[in-house]
Amino acid sequence: MTKRAAIELSLPNPLDHPAVRAWRELQPERVEPEKIEILQELGKETKKRSIYRLKGVGPAGAAVIAKQSRRARALVERIVYQEILPYLSISAPRCYGFLGEPEGQFCWLFLEDVGEERFSPLNAEHRCLAAQWLARMHTSATRLAVATRLPDGGPRHYLEYLRSARDTIGQHLNNPALRAEDLAALAAIMAQLGDLESRWDWVEECCEGVPATLVHGDFRPRNVYVRTGREGTILLPIDWERAGWGVPAADLAASRGLAASPQIDVMAYWLVVRDHWPRLGPRDIGRLVAVGTIFRRLATLYWDSLHLAYEGGAEWVMATMSLYHAQLADVVRTVFEAV
Repeated sequence: MTKRAAIELSLPNPLDHPAVRAWRELQPERVEPEKIEILQELGKETKKRSIYRLKGVGPAGAAVIAKQSRRARALVERIVYQEILPYLSISAPRCYGFLGEPEGQFCWLFLEDVGEERFSPLNAEHRCLAAQWLARMHTSATRLAVATRLPDGGPRHYLEYLRSARDTIGQHLNNPALRAEDLAALAAIMAQLGDLESRWDWVEECCEGVPATLVHGDFRPRNVYVRTGREGTILLPIDWERAGWGVPAADLAASRGLAASPQIDVMAYWLVVRDHWPRLGPRDIGRLVAVGTIFRRLATLYWDSLHLAYEGGAEWVMATMSLYHAQLADVVRTVFEAV
């Protein structure tokens, strides 16, 4: 079990906090929290959102998560929480409301507090639960026209990640904190990305015949919680900012490369989707896992590459980028050898 770090705020008047002011506009009958906790706050460089826990303001005195995000991402989450998830037969956090700020740059989303226990891909029960949950979501969301309003979540979206990662790396090779061995590693990563781009047609072919559907886009342990009650254990994924419409490969990706424990139980996933997508067999699902792992590693390489703009932290950035470079090489090699 992993807990989200929380910092309690001590305020002379909690009603003056921006999260509480926004909540008051939606739920004026329950406004003053017993406690306000910071889960994440906007930063100057990488953090694009603020998240607070407002204790005691929800139904029956429950806590409410107040999430302030930039407008574009907040609107994606609003569509998912309010117009898609309630119409699917899957467990999901309850959405209490959405509010745009007058200035227009940020919006507030108020959500059910999902608790403290995170999904673990090392837990066999969790892997099976995640597989069945994703399978039900993927197969049922194909019928919802509203989901097509979401951003592209298919192969071309991740091709843009590939190109952006390569371009960003190239722009920051003059960072004085990079050593000779770092520059050599970055050159190898850029060459790897170029080679993968030259074979991208094959990646798209792997996705042909797979129905487009709702894709979470960032399905990993930090964004997925579990809750156990009288009716058993349920899955509660959060953070739908990167949700999209496309083949479901990215949601099936291995959490740490194919050599590690898979993030889901592939057979459990197939046993659910086979009645809806009879043309897909277990081998096809395994190939989607591999393609999804390529997608996710490309996205991570891009986000890590942004840190090359700063001298501080170059050492840890190079360590993580080298790790994902090796994992990407492994999965690409495994996939192409199987062709």
